[in-house]
Amino acid sequence: MPRVILVWRRRFYLLALLALSLSAAGIVQLWVNVSRIEAALPLTSLYRERDFSAFFHDLARLEAALQMAVVVPDEKNYAALDFALDLATLRQRDNIGVYGESGVEGLDAFNRRLAEVLARLDTLRATRPQDGIGLGAELDRISGLRAELQALNDALFQSSMEQASSQRTSLGQLRQSMSALIVLLGAFGLGLAGLLLRQQRSIRTLEQRDVELRAGEAVQRELRERLEKIADNVPGVIYQYRQSIDGRSTYPYASQGIRALFGVSPEEVRRDGNRVLAAIHPEDRERVSESLLLSAQTLQPWNCEYRVGRPESPVWVSAYATPQLEGDGSVLWHGYAHDVSRHKAAEDEIRQLAFYDPLTGLPNRRLLMDRLRHALAGQLPGQRHGALLFIDLDNFKTLNDTQGHEYGDHLLCQVAERLVSSVRGADTVARLGGDEFVVMLQDLSAQPREAVAAAEAVGDKILLALNSPYLIAGREFHSTPSIGITLFDAADQHIDELLKRADLAMYQAKEAGRNTLRFFDPAMQAEVAAYSALESDLRQALREGQFLLHYQPQLDRSGKATGAEALLRWQHPARGNIPPADFIPLAERSGLIVPVGRWVLESACRQLAAWAQVPATAQLTLAVNVSVRQFRHPDFVDQVVGALDRSGADPLRLKLELTESLLLDDVEEIVAKMTRLKQLGVGFSLDDFGTGYSSLAYLKRLPIEQLKIDRSFVRDVLTDPNDAVIARTIIALGQSLGLSVMAEGVETEAQYAFLSRHGCQAFQGFLFGQPKAEWSLLGASPAVSFS
Repeated sequence: MPRVILVWRRRFYLLALLALSLSAAGIVQLWVNVSRIEAALPLTSLYRERDFSAFFHDLARLEAALQMAVVVPDEKNYAALDFALDLATLRQRDNIGVYGESGVEGLDAFNRRLAEVLARLDTLRATRPQDGIGLGAELDRISGLRAELQALNDALFQSSMEQASSQRTSLGQLRQSMSALIVLLGAFGLGLAGLLLRQQRSIRTLEQRDVELRAGEAVQRELRERLEKIADNVPGVIYQYRQSIDGRSTYPYASQGIRALFGVSPEEVRRDGNRVLAAIHPEDRERVSESLLLSAQTLQPWNCEYRVGRPESPVWVSAYATPQLEGDGSVLWHGYAHDVSRHKAAEDEIRQLAFYDPLTGLPNRRLLMDRLRHALAGQLPGQRHGALLFIDLDNFKTLNDTQGHEYGDHLLCQVAERLVSSVRGADTVARLGGDEFVVMLQDLSAQPREAVAAAEAVGDKILLALNSPYLIAGREFHSTPSIGITLFDAADQHIDELLKRADLAMYQAKEAGRNTLRFFDPAMQAEVAAYSALESDLRQALREGQFLLHYQPQLDRSGKATGAEALLRWQHPARGNIPPADFIPLAERSGLIVPVGRWVLESACRQLAAWAQVPATAQLTLAVNVSVRQFRHPDFVDQVVGALDRSGADPLRLKLELTESLLLDDVEEIVAKMTRLKQLGVGFSLDDFGTGYSSLAYLKRLPIEQLKIDRSFVRDVLTDPNDAVIARTIIALGQSLGLSVMAEGVETEAQYAFLSRHGCQAFQGFLFGQPKAEWSLLGASPAVSFS
């Protein structure tokens, strides 16, 4: 029975072997038949018949040539005989073997006789007989041989026909055998092909299943490897963490990132999960364990940030995991942990940049305001007062400009250190920017007087600390502060108002001579409020064209009007005429003096252009006061040139009056601007001369053409010997430098006589006329308001 099963299992192989055996037998039989047919083919007989025909033709030619030689025995016929004899001899010699293999009886005797006749003819032709007697005998023999050869040829043809008939019969039998063999082989081939196709389909099905199984395994393997590679290359750790009910903890899975983050391998934590807990910073372990316990109890996602205690420096780790309760009561977390040290550092850096000064490390304005807001929010009525100290370094700009910003930065850092060391740890020292610092003191006293005394004591301590020398780059520098102080309590809820109060007190300290401290005074605040309202009105006046120019005449010694000074007036719609002394300093301080001065310059140039149209005023000059801030503006020269071009005024008729305070800084730039305008024809007058700090060396370099004696010297020139000496000295100085001298503020004939007697050439004051918007002597037209 087993043999039958084995045979059945191998039936395809046995059938294939049988088919191959039958095919081999058919092929052998086919080979034998083909060989037999090949042996029976009449090709040799056909070749012999062809050779017999050629030989018969050559023998007939020899007979004809011999007959011609017998009849006409000349050279031409002998030559033809020679050719025919040679050809017949060669043919007979070459075909002796072929004739012998033909099997026709009588061929051997025929060949011998033919050879004898050819030999005799060869002998006769050499002698060239002229009578032809010998040739005639041979001719008869050749004729007989030709007839005999014809009979032999016929016998050979008959033999060939018989052989061809036999071959046709053999070929028919072979065709039948081959047809049967082909049918048999085809039947076996079709059967075998069917079986093999069926077997092939089965094999292909099995192979396809195998390929699919292998492909599935490859996909699963590739997916698993890909997931492992992703998990191993993701920054951080992908893990599963299990806590059993017996308290044992393990990590069924942990990616390779656990090595870099916790310093343990996946194999180690697979056995003991406490290896990870041991790597956590000691200060964070309890918090991490408690948060894990809470997550296990509530089955809520676990999210925690903690430090890993590396020897070199702790690393911040952020972990997130979702818990899953298992059948045995264990809790399995699926989670991810990664290094957030850079994020933490960035947060610290952002916080440092947002709330701390990058130079000194002190809290900045934002953090100060936040702490002050919290301090005010926590204040209750009757609690202790606090205080704000606004500190500004005196003449800090000078150090920056002369020594460079690097020295200034070092000084600011040392000031910050001294301020911090001068207050309590709970107090706040902040830098607002530049050289401004603020100190916030808390919990001074519930009694205002005691709080003031405590704040003043801290202020004095700061004054003493900041007055000590500063050592920067091996050099000693000195700096002093001006300090403004204001108290605050629960009633103060406006932070900006508190800072403004301290700032105002600081400016009072500056005005008191600097290097001192001042407490905020409510009267000071009222003054500042008035100034603020006036500044707002000043801006509105500039927009609405509330300004106008008045003109005060200027005369020479003969009393002839040479020009006028343009004086700014403000006609307030509600307050009426506001004196320049009330709003010019405010314009200087707020920066509005620049647009106001530009308006004055434009209006004055238009007035000059109007005067130029009237012969009586065409030669008059117009003096315009220029503030230091306006003159130092980068575009000042272009503004003057633009005003002249737009109005069409003559530059020779425009005179700019400058004050001595302009010469305190950057004289080179001042000289350059004055020179450019002087080249256009614009004149310059040094106003209020004698009240400032101008150097005679600088005075020689300035392209000015006039000095103006200040009205303070003119007013008491007759009663104060010092003023009289100063006036005479200014006149003498101007004469020695080739400059014109004008006295302003001349109000009496006596003053005019004194000044004229000592050589003053020009005068201006109430004695000659008060400033007016329209002055009949000058024929001035009303000023055009700014719009």
